[in-house]
Amino acid sequence: SNAEKIIGCWTFKTFEFVNPNEFSKEIIQEAKKTEVCFDTNGKFTSTKSGANTVTITGVYSLSADGKILSQKRDISPDGIDEDAEIVVLDAENLIFKLEIGKMYLERKK
Repeated sequence: SNAEKIIGCWTFKTFEFVNPNEFSKEIIQEAKKTEVCFDTNGKFTSTKSGANTVTITGVYSLSADGKILSQKRDISPDGIDEDAEIVVLDAENLIFKLEIGKMYLERKK
């Protein structure tokens, strides 16, 4: 099930924007150093490393059919947490569909 498959750590690969703009490439470059980990207790950690390492923690849940991921950050300084549709989730790849586009992650090796 997706609830079991999502457990572990994933690294950001790329983002496919619905409407790319002049900031799209910059956003992708910034996100390339991001790792997201999901544990069995419904908690997640998202760490962006680099000059200014930032770690965000929170809780997550999957819809009954396992196709929608909902996340709630412990601190939400910048806006709201958006639900994401899981398009692909297998041993190696995790692809989310969001309002602004698709996010591609791969299992951390």
